[in-house]
Amino acid sequence: MDEKSFEKIEDFLENNLTDRDLENFKEKMNNDPELRKECQLRRDINSAICEDDIMDLRSNLENICSDENSSSKQVRLINFKKYWVAASVIVIFGLSYFLYPGESLSNEDLFNEYYRPYNVIVNKRSAGFNTNEVLQKAMFYYETKDYIKALSLFRKVLEKDSTDITGNFYSGISNIEIKKYSEANFNFKKVIKHNNNFFIEQSEWYLGFCYLMTDQREKAIEQFEKIASGFGFYQAKAKEILDRIN
Repeated sequence: MDEKSFEKIEDFLENNLTDRDLENFKEKMNNDPELRKECQLRRDINSAICEDDIMDLRSNLENICSDENSSSKQVRLINFKKYWVAASVIVIFGLSYFLYPGESLSNEDLFNEYYRPYNVIVNKRSAGFNTNEVLQKAMFYYETKDYIKALSLFRKVLEKDSTDITGNFYSGISNIEIKKYSEANFNFKKVIKHNNNFFIEQSEWYLGFCYLMTDQREKAIEQFEKIASGFGFYQAKAKEILDRIN
């Protein structure tokens, strides 16, 4: 994109175009995807930088321009626009580095960014589903985020049937929430071993976080690679994690 186009974009964003020029510019944007993309990028840049800093930068550079004669001022203004483009690029790279640093994220950082507790979903097709009063109370405490009380009741369910899928799965999430990752690991493996229930895919996903938080990074990578190679709900997120864990 040439210098003139950059100037037009800045004039457009700063509302400096005449009515006729504005109409022509909008028509050009409608027919030029690259121009639309560049305009959006500039908007994002202006939003990302503190407005006061923008005004200070513009003011300082324009003051420099005002000390020159008119012909030199025009050259200075073009240089200002080039400087602004360069500064914008620096900001983009700076924000990118802050949000997605070059080095891989720590296990805890990955956990905090991608882990979310599972919502309450009761599926009567799940093998081992139990509608007794204890399980219902456990689910109530889970839903209200009282994970310790929920766990105490899930344990009662599992004492009667250690293979109960719902009890094991939600015990796993509850254990993660109170930072008992090894216990959660055990719960999820029980669900996965059953091999015929609603919560297998979810358990494989959460098992990866258990490995992360018990410093078993290689096992976590293997787990997320397995998910990423499939066609499940968590495939895309698993790929994101792998991009940032390596």
